[in-house]
Amino acid sequence: MNTPNPSQTPGFDRRTLLRRGGLTLGLGAFLSACAADFGGDTAPGRVGLVESETMLPEGAVNDVVYLRTMQSLEHSVVELLTALTAAGHFTAPQQSYIDRFIADHIAASETIGEHIAEAGGESFACENPWVRSRFVDPVLSAANSSDDSNRDARSAAHAFETMLAHSYQHLVGIAAEPAIRQGLITLGASAARRSALLAAQSNASEFGYFGPEINADAPETDAEGFPVGYALPAVFGQVGQIQLVVGAVNDEGSRYATSLQTPAENTFVYDYMSC
Repeated sequence: MNTPNPSQTPGFDRRTLLRRGGLTLGLGAFLSACAADFGGDTAPGRVGLVESETMLPEGAVNDVVYLRTMQSLEHSVVELLTALTAAGHFTAPQQSYIDRFIADHIAASETIGEHIAEAGGESFACENPWVRSRFVDPVLSAANSSDDSNRDARSAAHAFETMLAHSYQHLVGIAAEPAIRQGLITLGASAARRSALLAAQSNASEFGYFGPEINADAPETDAEGFPVGYALPAVFGQVGQIQLVVGAVNDEGSRYATSLQTPAENTFVYDYMSC
């Protein structure tokens, strides 16, 4: 009499194997979670070989962290503008002031470094890693494969300069030391001027200088759905999100869109971080 092959045994098929495997894992998780009932470890049960999570060091949020964060954002904009320049996305006249902007950002980083040293902190003269992975890299990728890379380069430059202006203004309101607040607002004013210049050169001839909060007839987006930037978007400075749309239309009929924001806990450069 031949011994039956397990793969031929009635009732034993792929579905049964998966079901029994799931039951075994589920039972293991249940027993692990209930281990305390048997006098065992009270830690949560774990199934599999995944390593335990690594806890980040505790980081205090203070004026030095604000300064280090803004220094990193200045370098993030330098990296963005430098990459757009290297790809040739700006015209020669545009490149003349983009070069000036890059120099301004480097000078701003040096000034912030001096403020950090005076406050007893350590400079962070490199780009923000969170901003790089979530904003700079996707924007560069979209611009490099765009149907109009010059349009996208100008839009990206304007959005990031505006983000800097918003960020400086936001941190001025929460910094503790008056001298640091003064330094932040001075650098924020420079960022706002760069943002206004880019908006005026891109849109003034068609839409004017004043945004919807000042001019009710001013559109928020153009006919193709791109956000319109204004030299004076509102009566008072803003700290809200900055919409950015770049890239070619994808298979779903949309372009890459993101919202730049002022720094928060996930963007801050804490004292335990280094370049």
